[in-house]
Amino acid sequence: MKRKVLSLILCLTLLLTMTPGMTIAAWADTKEETSIVTPVVTDKESDKTGSDGQGTIISDVSSDTKTTGEPILAYVPLDNRPVNIDRVIYEAESAGFKVMMPDADLYTTRLDGQPLNSNGTQFGDGKKILNWILETDKVADYFVISLDQLLSGGLVNSRTLHNTDFSEEYGMIDAIINLARNNHVYIIDTVARLATCTVGYQEATLETYNYLRQYNLQSRALLTDENLTVANIAEGYSKDEENREILVDPGYANQVKNSLQTRVRKMSLIDYILTADDSGRIKYFIGIDDSNAKTTIQTNEIDFIKKKMGSRGLIYSGADELGMMAVLSLMIDYYGHKVDTGVVYFGSTEKSSSGSIYDMETVRENLEKHLDSIGVNVVDTEEADLEIVVLTLPAQSIMNVKYINRMIDYINKNIAEGIPTIVINSAPSAYSGNFEYRMIRECEMSMLLSYSSWGTVGNAIGLALGNGISRYLYLQSRDNSSDRADIAFLKGLIFSYEKDISYLRGGGKELFNNYLGLKNWSASNFYQNDEQVKKVNNDIEVIFKTSDYNVTVNDIIDNLTDCRYFKGLGGECGIIGSIRLSNYSAPFMRSYEIRFDIDVDLSEITINGFKDTVMISMPYTPPEGQRTYAVTLYFRDETGKLHKVPSTYDKATGRITFTTGSLSSFFLDTLSMDAEKAHGLFTDVSESAWYFDDVLYVYEKGIFSGTSSNTFEPETPMTRGMLMSVLHRIAGTPKSDYWYEMPHDVSKSWYEPGVKWALANKIVSGYVNGSFGPNDPITREQLASVLWRYAKYKNMDVSKGKYPGANTYPDVSDLSEGFLEGVDWACTTGILTGSGIDSKQLLPKASATRAEVAAVLKRFLEK
Repeated sequence: MKRKVLSLILCLTLLLTMTPGMTIAAWADTKEETSIVTPVVTDKESDKTGSDGQGTIISDVSSDTKTTGEPILAYVPLDNRPVNIDRVIYEAESAGFKVMMPDADLYTTRLDGQPLNSNGTQFGDGKKILNWILETDKVADYFVISLDQLLSGGLVNSRTLHNTDFSEEYGMIDAIINLARNNHVYIIDTVARLATCTVGYQEATLETYNYLRQYNLQSRALLTDENLTVANIAEGYSKDEENREILVDPGYANQVKNSLQTRVRKMSLIDYILTADDSGRIKYFIGIDDSNAKTTIQTNEIDFIKKKMGSRGLIYSGADELGMMAVLSLMIDYYGHKVDTGVVYFGSTEKSSSGSIYDMETVRENLEKHLDSIGVNVVDTEEADLEIVVLTLPAQSIMNVKYINRMIDYINKNIAEGIPTIVINSAPSAYSGNFEYRMIRECEMSMLLSYSSWGTVGNAIGLALGNGISRYLYLQSRDNSSDRADIAFLKGLIFSYEKDISYLRGGGKELFNNYLGLKNWSASNFYQNDEQVKKVNNDIEVIFKTSDYNVTVNDIIDNLTDCRYFKGLGGECGIIGSIRLSNYSAPFMRSYEIRFDIDVDLSEITINGFKDTVMISMPYTPPEGQRTYAVTLYFRDETGKLHKVPSTYDKATGRITFTTGSLSSFFLDTLSMDAEKAHGLFTDVSESAWYFDDVLYVYEKGIFSGTSSNTFEPETPMTRGMLMSVLHRIAGTPKSDYWYEMPHDVSKSWYEPGVKWALANKIVSGYVNGSFGPNDPITREQLASVLWRYAKYKNMDVSKGKYPGANTYPDVSDLSEGFLEGVDWACTTGILTGSGIDSKQLLPKASATRAEVAAVLKRFLEK
């Protein structure tokens, strides 16, 4: 297999006393973390997010990113379901991109009886979205845009529109084509579903849905060559394959009429963009909404689009994977790497079965079609960059257990050998969740690139490929991965396990439906009022976290915590520290799917193990040409859990010292960068400066950026607003519900999300006059107090340490009221040290400089 010596490094354990200089450096983010969006501001304000009033920035972006910084993806989703939002964001961020999206209100779908959007409708606002797209063009080069959202207000609403004047839509399309002349644009769109309605939306009933679906399932006469036009297709909508009028029940005549005009509208719009697009820079990803392998009303539509589109895109047999496949195509274009994959099937039906009634091809054809659409080649496993392992319908049901056993063994073999692996279950119902149940208990699931069993076979394939290959491309493009990208990758992996396995296969959805049934609320739309929805969300979080069912939320968290994940293709593996799920909700207020926030803490190591005796004082020599600025020792207990061991590293003697009563398995963690790069990183940070290593640490970890491309300004005071933004980023940028009025000097500013979060969680407080003072320098006592409160917020150990406390300093009386406890904790733990003359003063009201905050944060995060 074409590898980069993965298996050796992943499985190797080193005897430290035998090879004292050997280590694997823990990679940190080497990209400068800027986060500015329009209006353009200076690099010095490095932790900002913003909005133009029409859009929300999901990922921080830089004002100069369009030409020099991290790439930005501007994304307009199909609708507000997690499969089109969360999963796409995780995919893009795990591959090193930053994501911008409009305000959710502009693309949200509301079912009947639910609160309307700000535009007074149940659907999105295409005009405002177009304005957002054109404004976002100032900072973004890459656009993934749903035509259904832009032109129709979302997928659901696109099934209901039957207007005959398309001039407004054509104008929007013209704007997108013009946008593509100077940008990379990826269009996602759908072929109208067989039943052009949605139950529970604009009073559509299940009876109407079934009637329209059966009407449109009937065969139509096939059109070819010059006869394959939109006009001819539309003329044949009401006729069967013998060109006879299809009889219509008078009770459904109006619904059928509107349904057929909806199809005319959809076909006219796709015809227009494919005809008018002369940019040569748009790629198309068209999904068949409710596809069927038979000859139906969709067949001529599909053939027409294929002919018109040519090599500019592909039609897929599903819709839920469109956003992720478009982003994956973007990644392949951006990174420019040819990917070869091996494919291994278990179940023996990949050539004969489609896997579901909604897929048009066999499983093998479906997968190869997806791969071909993005230019990925299928090769023998010995020559592959990665492998895709697929479970299909069983050829014989009595072989189910053996198919599962063989696939589990194969997955574990790949993990042991360090082979990047994507897992797809194309027939989850056939195995009744037994495969996933075994995988949770027998596989190191964190070492997979991706997994999916969501929806149709086409959906599962698209989602798994999007997460897995995007991540592979990112790792292949660089020597190390950033913490930001790692966290996004793990969020995507965790989301797929919790949702596809715990919720759908493990019993979570059944618990949710039982709960709704006991309340006499509909599982397809349980909305009663806003307070009731909050209660439902709170209740289901408790149910999922405390109930016992086949695969619980905690089963998956336990499987992943303290385990490895792919951090590099040269053998580097990071370690997952902790995982927390919160803020559960049900999109569309139905039990079909759920979403939740994911908070992931990373260990700061790449794994490097050794066994047997460990010296109490041991030598460590940095790799040649590397500047090591932090060293941490870890201990692995008999259960495989990692524990940090207090230790010190003396650069002068080159030795690590520690005390321990156990001599089992230890891991060494170092943070290093190329010495030449380190010494020339910032012109105003001398190698001899006391804060040199601290600045490297916060820069590499993405906590701080420079104030310009080559300056850090170490003596410049740190502001209150900037510190809150930094801590918010360290915490993983969690959302916060802040119910009272924000200080007047904070609202609509780049630091508002960080300040809002810090105030809501009592990490910081404002001034008595109602202001916050975001531009005021943070004082040393404020810094210590904020970190103390943050530690409590994160449930960290806040007991006192072994160092001298605040009362040992002569100027302790200068402390402001209420600050003693936090400052004393920071002093005794060694996080805050003396300053001033001979470093023997506390100087609580002195401003903390950027260099001082860098040092304090390094000590705090290594605590």
